[in-house]
Amino acid sequence: MGKIVVTGVSTGIGHGVLNHFVSKGFHVFGSVRSRKDGQKLKKKYKDSFTPLIFDVTKESQIKSAAGLVKKNLKNENILALVNNAGIGLGGPLLHLPTKDFERQIDVNLNGAFRVIKYFTPLLGAQKNNNYKKGVVFNISSVAGKYAMPGNAAYCASKHGLEAVSHSLRRELLKYGVDVVIIRPGPIKTEIFKKIDKKAMNRLKKTDYSSAVKNLQKRFKAMEKIAFPSEDVAKLIYTALHNKRRKTSYVITPNRFTFWTLPMILSDRHLDRTLRRMI
Repeated sequence: MGKIVVTGVSTGIGHGVLNHFVSKGFHVFGSVRSRKDGQKLKKKYKDSFTPLIFDVTKESQIKSAAGLVKKNLKNENILALVNNAGIGLGGPLLHLPTKDFERQIDVNLNGAFRVIKYFTPLLGAQKNNNYKKGVVFNISSVAGKYAMPGNAAYCASKHGLEAVSHSLRRELLKYGVDVVIIRPGPIKTEIFKKIDKKAMNRLKKTDYSSAVKNLQKRFKAMEKIAFPSEDVAKLIYTALHNKRRKTSYVITPNRFTFWTLPMILSDRHLDRTLRRMI
């Protein structure tokens, strides 16, 4: 069927993409940060999976991994690059440690850039490449189009990724390599189990203490309705095989609440709505 590269396959959306594409006959090169995780996945998926050991904040590791994939390509390109690896660090900007904001951008935005830089040529973005061209899928978020309070750093990283995606798509037109944005809403991933309790306790001593209580309730409510990660994988698979694919897709439960309403309300109206909610 072909070969694809997916970043962050240990858990969440990345693991869902790995599992679904292997079931469809693809070979997946998947990034993990530890050899232990790589060995565990290799044992499960055997010859259908090749672990790539790298951290998206380490450019030299990414470059080496791209070289490994290149050696495994014979008269072909990889058919998809799924830029999925990311983290979520929340909190009101006035109380967010500078190092947290910088790490959020470095992983979600700078990390995606580093991966794009070294893997996009393997999709066919190079001179005199006549093999079937691939597609870059950048995993953004519904938060990539509007910004929620207490989530500025994450939203900034996804807004930036959207800008990168649009520019990259237009730059790659000359090669026939496409770029598609995927915007998930709540998805069943480990993010719901990774609430920073220290940060929550720190905020309880600020003017946002009441919002912290509401946030924890909202997280539990979202976890109940969240879509399984394989639903995102199925969307990517369908888009990859659609010759008339869109430049972006939204996949979220409660689409009216998580997407339609924030997109049609004026900024001031949305501000008032969020203030009542939070």
